[in-house]
Amino acid sequence: MLRVFVLVFPVFILAGCGQPGDGEQVRFVFPDGDPTAGRTAFTEMQCYACHAVEGDDFPDPHASPPVPVALGPEVASMDRGYLAESIISPSHRIPEDMEGIRHEELSRMGDYSEAMTVRQLIDIVAYLESLAGR
Repeated sequence: MLRVFVLVFPVFILAGCGQPGDGEQVRFVFPDGDPTAGRTAFTEMQCYACHAVEGDDFPDPHASPPVPVALGPEVASMDRGYLAESIISPSHRIPEDMEGIRHEELSRMGDYSEAMTVRQLIDIVAYLESLAGR
């Protein structure tokens, strides 16, 4: 329960900051993270068990059936918000043409909202962004 609070509380704080007025919109700006700490969190969460990472030395994924989402330059070029959403709410948007990532109507990835901190999320996104040069 505490991890959910840690993950969601900053969103409520940010939502209350700078209330829009006169047609102005409040925009969430995803903070910069530490790619090295992100790789550490990626390892601790054992994300490599399902996701291959181009140019890194993780063990081969062993998910069955294999997950067709390899992490590399293509993922690195995605918007930070999209990457974060894909991690904390993987069932939100599942492309119809992506076989092997669904279990019924949900993503096989599962729910990480109680398994990681906001800092880990920010750093994992930074790690994924760092894959751009590979």
